[in-house]
Amino acid sequence: MSANQKGQQYKLRFLDDKDHKELKEVAKKEDRSLNYLINQAIKKFLKEENAKA
Repeated sequence: MSANQKGQQYKLRFLDDKDHKELKEVAKKEDRSLNYLINQAIKKFLKEENAKA
């Protein structure tokens, strides 16, 4: 990991090409990176899980 890089890395494999394509389209439409969208989805998931506890 470079000195400027923050956080952990995780190699993600999409379950299917359709999901990957749709996510890329959302990223382009919102002018965001795939990485940003995935991180936001994870944060939302964790927030919802913590709300259940």
